[in-house]
Amino acid sequence: MDKTEITQGPWTRIRPLQRDELDPYTHAGMTTAEILWGIRNNLCKVMAYTPRLLQTEVEYANSFIFDPPIFRGDVQEAGFNDRFLKELVISRTSLINRSRYSVTHHGYIGMALYSGAGRGEEGHQKYLYLHEHQEHPDVYTERERVVLDYTAKVVKDAHLVTDQDFAELRRVLREHNGQDQRLSAVSEEDMDRHVDRQIEELTWLIGHYCLLNRWFTVLQVPDEGPDDEDDFGAAYVQIVPEDVRHRNEDILGDDF
Repeated sequence: MDKTEITQGPWTRIRPLQRDELDPYTHAGMTTAEILWGIRNNLCKVMAYTPRLLQTEVEYANSFIFDPPIFRGDVQEAGFNDRFLKELVISRTSLINRSRYSVTHHGYIGMALYSGAGRGEEGHQKYLYLHEHQEHPDVYTERERVVLDYTAKVVKDAHLVTDQDFAELRRVLREHNGQDQRLSAVSEEDMDRHVDRQIEELTWLIGHYCLLNRWFTVLQVPDEGPDDEDDFGAAYVQIVPEDVRHRNEDILGDDF
């Protein structure tokens, strides 16, 4: 069955494909993802079974996950919410769905983000209690609490979101935007539209990770280990605090 000479770690339901098994065009899509995301990863290696999906995933996903504020003339096209908030939303979604690949990889990405900004201890606390954020209001800002409450409802059942929830979400986002000097001169109408963009982006992010969480779990996409080309597990242990890793295992158990 295997046609690769590249070292490969254990797998269960679907074997991650290697670059020496791919046509050049699909290989190029995989390489683009690996360069931009910094690791030769099993997400891309499993996604390679559907070449067009792999070829388009990077630009698509970056547009609402990783892209900073991007403008085409006066029109902002991406980056309506900051990366710190987005990473909390991604990990909260993935913890509720108990999706190993997302929990571990975005635990790493999130902690690296906070540490790189000189906010490592803050990030440690936020990630440690993220599975029960509502029980630790002192750890999160009001905006984070309201957004995470919204996230949990959307993940569990979107019908749980009330008009009052939406009004609270609008309020905290608008108040936070009021502290942003870049938005100080915008009209009331433009501010309302900016808030709508932020809500749309956050909701799409939640929905996308619900999709990815289920994809990772059902296909049992494994974390990259010492037998793979890049050992994600070693980086995960180095960056993510031990108590956060133990909490993750308590929630995930032996499941994917």
